[in-house]
Amino acid sequence: MRLEGKVALVSGAARGIGAAMARLFAREGARVVIGDILEEQGAQSADEIRAAGGEAMFVKLDVRSQEDWERAVKTALSHYGKLDILGNCAGIQIPRPSFEEVTLDDWERGMAGNATGGFLGTKAVV
Repeated sequence: MRLEGKVALVSGAARGIGAAMARLFAREGARVVIGDILEEQGAQSADEIRAAGGEAMFVKLDVRSQEDWERAVKTALSHYGKLDILGNCAGIQIPRPSFEEVTLDDWERGMAGNATGGFLGTKAVV
């Protein structure tokens, strides 16, 4: 188990790549904090990891919020005593059929979730 004794915080871990990363980290021995705005799916991801013998917890995390990041990191530290790994997997899709239909609001929402969210997460962990 390559991650035995490590603690990981993974954003966007309610589904998709983030959920797969969280499961992999848990299989490799890490204790995982699952962060996502999708509360029901995030809690389910944590439940699935625990059912498979891993250790995981869920924390509500909107990656666009500096306060949410600070709370998520504080939760990981208070619950597990440390934080070794950050997986910035949260992302926002812009559901438009063509680029010409993407609005400035769409663009700004996407940048906030996909770029600023990663920055805020890294900053909170560092």
